Amino acid sequence: MNRLCFDQIKGILFDFEGTLVGSQWNRKGAVEETLKKLSEMGFPIDRLQDLKYSLLMAEAVRIAPEIGQAPVEVKKVVEAIFDRYDEDALSRWTLRPGAKEFLHAVKEAGMRTGLVSNAGKAALKKALERFDLTNLLEVIVSRNDVRMLKPSGEGIDLALNQLGVTKGSGLYIGDSLDDILASKEAGLRVVLLLGGEAHREVFLSVNPDYFVKDFNELFTLFRRGCS
Repeated sequence: MNRLCFDQIKGILFDFEGTLVGSQWNRKGAVEETLKKLSEMGFPIDRLQDLKYSLLMAEAVRIAPEIGQAPVEVKKVVEAIFDRYDEDALSRWTLRPGAKEFLHAVKEAGMRTGLVSNAGKAALKKALERFDLTNLLEVIVSRNDVRMLKPSGEGIDLALNQLGVTKGSGLYIGDSLDDILASKEAGLRVVLLLGGEAHREVFLSVNPDYFVKDFNELFTLFRRGCS
């Protein structure tokens, strides 16, 4: 595993659910409800039922013309379901210990900051205001801002462009397999923060650049520098 060094980092992008806050999104429920609705709309569920939530909407939109559905309307249907699960998670989200303090330290060091999340814009806005994080994040990229959710790197590319940060001087901090795959597709180094979606052993095969246990460990590495 590489040694994490912040000396050359100009910008840091963060995941939200499972990273800055605890993991509360009901993925199983969202997938089951979405599949039920798509089945009612005439979709071939056998082509969708094994997909995780982050891939389900894009595949439904892709299939839509085959069954006479308008892709934009299908996207709205799925997003409406996901929005309700966002609101459900919002009622339980709490900041992970040290997350806000780390964001403050990063900002004080002059680094650019952004958020790239599969959550929707409305819930993210409410959460960031509740936790007083709005002024600590310069760019917010939600699922409403992209065609493809993570594990696509689209949102990361968009955030980097908006921040004016090159991939070589950027870093992504997340907790999930989707975060790792999205970062790798975008060509950005990724820190896996444990304690979110899954445990370390799950991610060894996809080889994130760095593992950290929590924000306290991340803060220690940040203060230590590269010496």
